[in-house]
Amino acid sequence: MSNLSHIHVRPLEVGDFNFVQDLASRQPTFTVPPAYVLWLMLRIKGAICLIAEHSGEGPLGYLLALAIEDPEHAIFVWQLASSKNSQQENATLALLTEFRNIIKGLAIRRIVFSSVPGSSNYRVIRKYAWKVFSSIPREIHLLPPLVEPRESEFVLDVQRD
Repeated sequence: MSNLSHIHVRPLEVGDFNFVQDLASRQPTFTVPPAYVLWLMLRIKGAICLIAEHSGEGPLGYLLALAIEDPEHAIFVWQLASSKNSQQENATLALLTEFRNIIKGLAIRRIVFSSVPGSSNYRVIRKYAWKVFSSIPREIHLLPPLVEPRESEFVLDVQRD
């Protein structure tokens, strides 16, 4: 794996909204978050919104998450995406590593997300979950059909040191 030293992770800023919307629009199953929703996520207490940036290439990826009450001490990852280039895996690893460091400091015990079970996206998520969190996601229930008929909600236990 190549060096991560040229990639740093920082909080999302208003100037990043166009990047997030453009990258989300290229993900087949993503909702493109309106600027107002991105701004609101920055204002929500407990929101974790991050940008992975390469020193020479600019933004490479983003992560949008926020704390939730069910299950208790959990955080919901709404979107995680990285540009399709040679730095994609490095950007994703940098985002998830920083995310892991942040949530450990917040006493978060579970990460919740939704995905289509058995899909290629789910397999990628499972690979990164094992690589960064040393844990495998468990399916907890289907989403309501009105929300998304094929997706399930998953939980990933955060290992405590």
